[in-house]
Amino acid sequence: MRKDENKITQKVFRRAAAFFALAAGFLTYPVLAWAQLAASQQSVEQAAAVAGVGTDLVTVIGRIIYIFLGLLGVALLVLLLYAGYVWMTSAGDAEKIDSAKKIIRNAIIGLIIIASSWAITAFVINALSGAVGMGGIQGGGSYTPGGLMGSSGSLGSGIIEYHLPRRNATDVPRNSPMIITFKAAINPASFIKDWTEDNSKVTGLNSDNIKIFRVGDENTALTTEQARVSFTEDRLTFVIRPVDLLGSPNNNVKYLIRLKGGNSGILLNQGGPAFGGAFNDGYEWGFEVSTKVDTTPPKIISAIPQTGGKYARNVVIQITFNEAVDPTGASGKFENQSGFTNIAVRPDGGQGSPLSGTYKVTNQYRTVEFLTLDKCGMNSCGRDVYCLPGNATLEVGVKAATLSEQPPLAQLTESGFDGITDIVGNSLDGNGNGTAEGPPGDNYVWSFGTSNDIKLTPPLIEETVPEASAGQGQSNRPLDENVTARFDTLMQSSTLNTESALVQPKGPGEIDPDTFWFFVGMDLLTAKNTLVGPGEVAEKSQLVIEHRPYLPSGLLPEELNYYNPFLFSDLQDAYQNCFNPASSKICKGAPSCCNNKAQKADCGF
Repeated sequence: MRKDENKITQKVFRRAAAFFALAAGFLTYPVLAWAQLAASQQSVEQAAAVAGVGTDLVTVIGRIIYIFLGLLGVALLVLLLYAGYVWMTSAGDAEKIDSAKKIIRNAIIGLIIIASSWAITAFVINALSGAVGMGGIQGGGSYTPGGLMGSSGSLGSGIIEYHLPRRNATDVPRNSPMIITFKAAINPASFIKDWTEDNSKVTGLNSDNIKIFRVGDENTALTTEQARVSFTEDRLTFVIRPVDLLGSPNNNVKYLIRLKGGNSGILLNQGGPAFGGAFNDGYEWGFEVSTKVDTTPPKIISAIPQTGGKYARNVVIQITFNEAVDPTGASGKFENQSGFTNIAVRPDGGQGSPLSGTYKVTNQYRTVEFLTLDKCGMNSCGRDVYCLPGNATLEVGVKAATLSEQPPLAQLTESGFDGITDIVGNSLDGNGNGTAEGPPGDNYVWSFGTSNDIKLTPPLIEETVPEASAGQGQSNRPLDENVTARFDTLMQSSTLNTESALVQPKGPGEIDPDTFWFFVGMDLLTAKNTLVGPGEVAEKSQLVIEHRPYLPSGLLPEELNYYNPFLFSDLQDAYQNCFNPASSKICKGAPSCCNNKAQKADCGF
């Protein structure tokens, strides 16, 4: 009897040892599962932050799945402990031992399923977050070791001022063109196949330098025959219009645009590569085309100077639309009674001949500004000031484009549009009734008066985000927070650009200049500092710098990343007076915020 008891005791100890060895291996699984949960959640958050998508649907789904898998791991441990308890207390009962074995066997099967599910989930989540993250929609672009997309820093830091569609844009209409604005004039032959000064009528895309294709399939790149190119008179802005609609009527489609760099790629008008040095690889960006076609005509939301008012003669005429307008139809030069005529400024209450001057599309293609050719002095920064006729009544006329056979689309000829359209070609809704009716019913006309005065008051900054302070930077700012500066007056939008306002990245994470991109825009505000709505009057301007999300800092001082916004004296108000940081309300008496130099004062915060 004692011998049998010893055998039973030995079996129990052997089984207990085997169980605890098995349990010891499985015991680490829930811990690893929770650790994997935390690590995976952190990686998803960082990917989303760097991509600028925040806590999006992919991130939320990923977190829920990882938490669920972690809970399953805990449940597995509980089952193993319970099976061990049943086995150890079976006292040789074959039925209890078989039950314990079944629980352990089922738990192991569950472990295999959980492990497989985790692997599949991790793959899918990483694929989804990678498809829209890491600086752009993926499609074979160059990437830095840190995971940020290369060939992106040329926007703001390099030769590119702005483009549409924006980086990572979604819900882009199928009839959208691609528009790129540079900081220096570009040789049109870089964009147009076989273009020369003597052969300037050709418009086919130079597909050697510009690749536009569906993500993942470069064979779908638009050919010379599949896209038409036009450009503004100053050769700064190029518009690429696909012959056929992009995308699909049934599914959203992602596209990638690649501009070739180096000596054999996009060239400056005076020769030499547009993309050189750190940006030698060129530039690329992605966007997603929806299933929709844009048929909504543009409207004017602000006309400055305001109708019926009287203004100093150095005021800038400024027309702001509710959406981007086609720059080739809204900009140009009128001189010696010839040239650009889609917008005209006439003296003598509209009875005189149009004034000579330049019309420039600014503010992300939403604002058109007019300056005469009449120099009337210099501002405090030494730059020329241009004036309207003094003691005059002026009328501004904005033409709607002639409609095609498919309203609201305008007629597009070899000379372009004969009036104002949005970027897809819908004619101006000048009377604001929601329907494009073409000229003359949709022409927009207003008048104002001038005095002989010259207004010399410089603009002041009232508030910035992040807050500017003397020698102290702010910490823990949101990674996707825009930099803004609210002025106490209306600003000249053409001076709010990436040369006059920028963000300088510094720190151990910001070692590659070809990853940090930014661009500048302007919001119109009421006297109460709210965005201008229908029927409201614009009294102030707010500068906005949008950028690639900041990189999160580490915990140690040597791991901190810093981002320094700078606003230079190149910024000018609607009377062409330059910004003087030393006199600004937020910078006065703060030498670390301002550097009041004669020609290049700046405000950094």
